[in-house]
Amino acid sequence: MNRGNAGSKPVAKFAIGYFFNKKKPFVEIIEKYLPHIAEIYFPWPGLLSARQIHVDNGEMLDALTADLKWCREHRLALDLLMNATCYGDAGGTVDQQLAIGRSLEQMDKAGLLPEVVTTTSPFVARVIKMAAPQIEIRASVNMRLNSTLAMEYISDFFDSFYMGRDLQRDLPTLKHFSKWCTENGKKLCLLANSGCLRNCPWQTFHETLLAHDFQRAFHDCRRIDVPSVLCSKMFKERRFVEFLRASWIRPEDLHRVEPYVAAIKLSTRDVPDPELIIKAYTERKFNGNLFKLIDPGFSNTYSRFSLDNTAFPPDWFDSGIAGLCAINCTHCGRCEQVMDKVLREKPLPTFALSADRVDNITI
Repeated sequence: MNRGNAGSKPVAKFAIGYFFNKKKPFVEIIEKYLPHIAEIYFPWPGLLSARQIHVDNGEMLDALTADLKWCREHRLALDLLMNATCYGDAGGTVDQQLAIGRSLEQMDKAGLLPEVVTTTSPFVARVIKMAAPQIEIRASVNMRLNSTLAMEYISDFFDSFYMGRDLQRDLPTLKHFSKWCTENGKKLCLLANSGCLRNCPWQTFHETLLAHDFQRAFHDCRRIDVPSVLCSKMFKERRFVEFLRASWIRPEDLHRVEPYVAAIKLSTRDVPDPELIIKAYTERKFNGNLFKLIDPGFSNTYSRFSLDNTAFPPDWFDSGIAGLCAINCTHCGRCEQVMDKVLREKPLPTFALSADRVDNITI
């Protein structure tokens, strides 16, 4: 196995999100990258998660079950998501406990009892640990664990933690979190391609909408011009520099962080091209538009604008621009200097006026 720069730890492997209805079937994509993948994370029908899975028919459920069985046969760990920020009236109740038990029994009968459960809920964590002590309980990135003290508080509920994404570019802090986890028998993980703005005050609002049917809530909000995500507002206002201050990590910079984590999560469930993301991060390089790697990335909606991943300065990560600066930005202009190098804009199309008659126009 290859090793990272630190030399003492193996290169971290990836956790990939299960996806339906892409250009290629899930298994056809995943099997190409098996040596690089450790886990597959997924929601289960009937259990609340940050992004609900809508299994419209038995064929979809059969496909999900068959694909997860294939993953198990190929020694990929299964990570069940119960990572909603709101579980409604059932949260923390006997009804939720019974629903979890029924789902675990259903999965166990199918040979799919997960190795990991990722959740935002200490209640869910305790219920699952009581029912199946062998399952690793992981604290979701949505818990925003931005201190080792926070991990200490919940260490009797969780076996592993997703580090708060707002801090994961801060290498000294990442090392500190990793050291704490090692000393306390825990695992540390991170999410590499989040498109979320750092320290986003919109996140709780957004994640709660996701827990309550994102599409319906999104359309309701648009009626009064309140976007469900702050990053959409930033795109529309062309404040692209805010995305340099975000939490994503470029494929070329993975070697700086991976010696300190057990797994690197890639957001692939709701993106246009999951294989593009998996290929870029497993190869540790990408010659294209960075907006296509992050989620959300808006690369289709705002296709005129792109970030040239090959144009970033060599010291982008180590200089502090990526890591320390954006936590408490003073608008010093360094990000703007980088943006001048990497932002690309396609010119608007030009149309020649013609006096010729045009028939059969379809709109």
